[in-house]
Amino acid sequence: MHCPYCRGVNPENASYCRSCGRDLKAQFAVPPASRQPQPPKASRSAVSYGTTRATTRPAQQPRQVSPVPASGRSPQVGSPAQQPRSEPEVPGLWTAPVVPEPEPPVPFPPKTMQQLKALKQGALPFTVVSEEIVNKRKRVVRIAYASCSGWRQVATLYDALDKQPLDQFETTVIQGVQDPNIDVYAFTNGQLVFDRNVRLGSQIIHRYQIETGNGFAADSLRVVLAE
Repeated sequence: MHCPYCRGVNPENASYCRSCGRDLKAQFAVPPASRQPQPPKASRSAVSYGTTRATTRPAQQPRQVSPVPASGRSPQVGSPAQQPRSEPEVPGLWTAPVVPEPEPPVPFPPKTMQQLKALKQGALPFTVVSEEIVNKRKRVVRIAYASCSGWRQVATLYDALDKQPLDQFETTVIQGVQDPNIDVYAFTNGQLVFDRNVRLGSQIIHRYQIETGNGFAADSLRVVLAE
């Protein structure tokens, strides 16, 4: 049966309500004529411990209250208290604007030398940071250019390789960096290793090994081509 006070569900022979704890047998001793009529339903009702109160408030216009500062004085019109707040500027912190990258002109990653050469048209301007010759057979060139997508890294690295004297060394390495002051043995903007006259079985080929990013990140890409 339902409790007449809170409408909670109880067994038929229950003496006390499980929800509000009131005596269920006492309500049958009261004559029906002496019971208070239930108030009409209102738009808002507040229920507290099994007691229902219906309150109806007339519609009121919202009051416009001006904010009062801690000093107790009302703010003047046009004062800083009424101006929108802005985030504080952090000295020395500059955020580069987000520039959408264009789509590669050919399928990427490249699968042929023709596709690799076609990417060259998307190369970025670069600056040669350092040059080093190792054992008279290997030349390492480090270039600095802006951070970009993987296909533009490959395009810029190949463009820098195309401007090197490849016939003077067996191996030419182009390392891309974003910060010219980074460790000399690291690269952050991709790397291209060109090996000249590599024997593959009975053939002599030129091999291109290209890596994007720093070579270890999850989004780094490695491409190996030959001609």
